Parts: sequence; structure tokens; C-alpha cells
Amino acid sequence: MSGLVMVMNDGETGKDELAALSTGLLAHHAKIGYPRKPTKFNIFLKDGEGIFWGGVICTCLWNGMEIDSLWVDESMRGQGWGKKLMEAAETEGKKRGCTFAYTNTFTWQAPGFYKKLGYTEYGRLGNFPEGNCLTYIRISNFIEIDFSIFWLLLKLGFGSTSTKIG
Repeated sequence: MSGLVMVMNDGETGKDELAALSTGLLAHHAKIGYPRKPTKFNIFLKDGEGIFWGGVICTCLWNGMEIDSLWVDESMRGQGWGKKLMEAAETEGKKRGCTFAYTNTFTWQAPGFYKKLGYTEYGRLGNFPEGNCLTYIRISNFIEIDFSIFWLLLKLGFGSTSTKIG
């Protein structure tokens, strides 16, 4: 194709350009068998007067749940509200077919909080911003499997190479 030029713009992406880019990307995903149909949900912590004290915003895509934002007012921290919001979000994620959750957190935010909830690190962007890091974390215990039947079968000899059936 002749006459193509690259155009750089500052600020927000134009509506038409964003639509063209999104349409092309989504068509590619669908073509290879992974149509993108994300769903969003949020859970807010409000008092009886409707005053906002915290919340979590999540996006579910395929079998994963991204925790887009989690925040609890400073005056409410240390009372278990962050954990309760996360538990409620994970429960809703499970209902929507998610098998894991993921997010990221800066050094000064909540890496210890997520670690207490069972999240583990899978990536780190060091010195961002300078002197800190951005940590990517996940938890994949969404599927609750009762393994007791498997252990019973193993005890009875099923699953060993010497077991013959029939």
C-alpha cells in the first residue's frame, strides 16, 4: 500500500481510531477461537446513609478475574473490610466461571495484604517508579476440589500400575 504514514497524537486516543483498533483486535481474537466478552462487576462498601467507604471493581474474561481496583477508606482499614470485599469478589468470580484472579500492586500499596490472602507473585517491574516496584500477583485456588475420593481410590489400589479391572 502506498501513501501510508504514521501519525502520532498526544493525549486521549480519538474515537474513530480507538474503534478501528478495537474492532481489528477483537476480530483477530474471535478468528483464532478466543472471542473477548468481558463482564464487569463491582462491590461497594456503604453505610446506611449511602456514604462510600470502599469497594472493589473486577473484570471477568474467559476463566480469569482481574481485580481492577480495590480501596478502603483509611478510617476503615484494619477492620477486615478489605478481606471481606476480596472474598465477596472471589465468590462472584467463581460464580462467573473464573478459576483464578490476578492484579498488580505497587510497593507502597498492599503487597502484604494480598500475600495474607494467598496471592503469589508471578512478575515484577523493578524500579517503577524509581526506588519502588510494581508487582503482579495471582491466586488460583478458585476451584475447590474434594480430593478425598481420589485418596480413597488410591488406597484401594485404583490408579496404581498393578491394578487390573475386569
